[in-house]
Amino acid sequence: MKKLLISLVSVMFLFTLAACSETADPVNSKVKTKKKDSLTLQEVFDKTTDASKNLKSVHMDMDLKQAITSPGQPTPMNINSNMSIDMVLNPLAMYQKMKMNIEGGDAPQNQAMDMESYLTKEGFFLYDPTSKQWMQMPEELSKQILQMPEQQANPAEQLKQLQQFTDDFSFKQDDTQYILNLKASGAKFDQFLKENAKQLMPDGLKENADALNNITFKNVNYEIFIDKKTFNINSLNMTQEMEMVMEDQKMSLKQEMKGTYSNYNKVDEIKVPKEVLDTAQKVN
Repeated sequence: MKKLLISLVSVMFLFTLAACSETADPVNSKVKTKKKDSLTLQEVFDKTTDASKNLKSVHMDMDLKQAITSPGQPTPMNINSNMSIDMVLNPLAMYQKMKMNIEGGDAPQNQAMDMESYLTKEGFFLYDPTSKQWMQMPEELSKQILQMPEQQANPAEQLKQLQQFTDDFSFKQDDTQYILNLKASGAKFDQFLKENAKQLMPDGLKENADALNNITFKNVNYEIFIDKKTFNINSLNMTQEMEMVMEDQKMSLKQEMKGTYSNYNKVDEIKVPKEVLDTAQKVN
């Protein structure tokens, strides 16, 4: 679960955009743009940033495909996950339902499981499908997650992070959305992603920041859709490829994520059900 959690967090901190002075091109000749739609990328960037300042809650649906290749494995390990997440900010709270399937690698057979979790000031509660029992994870772990900077949970709050890569973006639009694309590769993106990850780590995990030196970010591609009326992010698609060195062995990870956002500021307060509080077994 810890690996999955870190994977989710790593996806969240990569929700980023950039800004430039060109207006958006139509995605095809049938798209009819009005004068008010002829905003520059800088203007879309500014309006999206302003809209994100009012974010109090959001719902996210995510499809995540991961392929892990390592020496000695005849086939890659494929992990397919479908997640539904309700999130409230300030204070941070989350409710997540996830379906996960693991196949290939060292797994003797396909492994499928349904998982459910709550994260609130009362703690981090995880349903273990094997024992069919709610577990309360260590207080130290829940505190570390709750200490995440707010922008890590906000899909648009980190827009300023990629201003230095202005020239690498393409900028298009259809009738209802602005569409931003970024193909990130090379040493400058690798260093940027590592530094950004260090900044967003909770204090309790920063002692492990040196482990990022064993990771090389190779190709990262973003496709971001922004609503023309609200300037909220409607969806974000991302593919990512990285290499990791663990115990002198090189592993590669390919990741494909498709995320959609809805119910902006409409998610109710997240509470851990009394049944979960009363029956959860504490994990030391």
